[in-house]
Amino acid sequence: MIIFGTKASNIGSFDVPKSKCEYCELESTQRISVFGKYAHIFWIPIFPTSKKAIAECTHCKRTIEQKDFSDKLIQLYQENKSKAKRPFWHWLGLGIIGSLIALITIIGITAEEDPRSMMLNNDLSMMSSSPTMESDSISFKIKQIFDQVVTEEINPSNFEYLTKIQGNKALILVKMPKLKKVEKSGRSEALEMIEMITNNQQDLNDKEKYIGVQGAISMMLIKTPTYEKNSKLALTRELYEFYGTKDEFKK
Repeated sequence: MIIFGTKASNIGSFDVPKSKCEYCELESTQRISVFGKYAHIFWIPIFPTSKKAIAECTHCKRTIEQKDFSDKLIQLYQENKSKAKRPFWHWLGLGIIGSLIALITIIGITAEEDPRSMMLNNDLSMMSSSPTMESDSISFKIKQIFDQVVTEEINPSNFEYLTKIQGNKALILVKMPKLKKVEKSGRSEALEMIEMITNNQQDLNDKEKYIGVQGAISMMLIKTPTYEKNSKLALTRELYEFYGTKDEFKK
């Protein structure tokens, strides 16, 4: 449970001499205390919000809130409120968030990009909604089955496909833009169907299969010889091994 809200702390006080008290009617000194409000999450200050002031007569000790200040006291408060400055910790949360963003940015800039990521992205961009027997026979057969068994609600005509064979490995990619509408068990059936179709293809006999099924944006189903994931966000890096080991690309 996230605990959030607002709190206030005293950020300064100052005396305003010769200011008439509304209660004792003496032209005494009013002591104005300024409180700074701030938003917090788990009691950690995130950012400042507003200020409020309370005036206390040093003679009769009666206090009044800012909304009840006389015109003269409002004027004196406006002239002196700069003496009450917010402490830096009222911005603590923003500072932490800014530091994290900067750190993530630096890591992103300095991190070495895996060349296999670019290769996978290139293959994803080459997927086709209308593979032919001549251009991609395996994808063509997967599409034929999906067009027959997948409901129109998921719109199989918008599916995209790509199959790629490299040495003793095969990459099978399918994009289903409305996959998020399918229950998790239904997504597993889609993966099983791809496996069933590809297991019956002579071209894929004895091949290590790397299967990735993408939703509208992110990869959601992945199965490799050593990994399987059915999630709203499956990590595409598990498909990188199709292209070779990372050490091979460092050479």
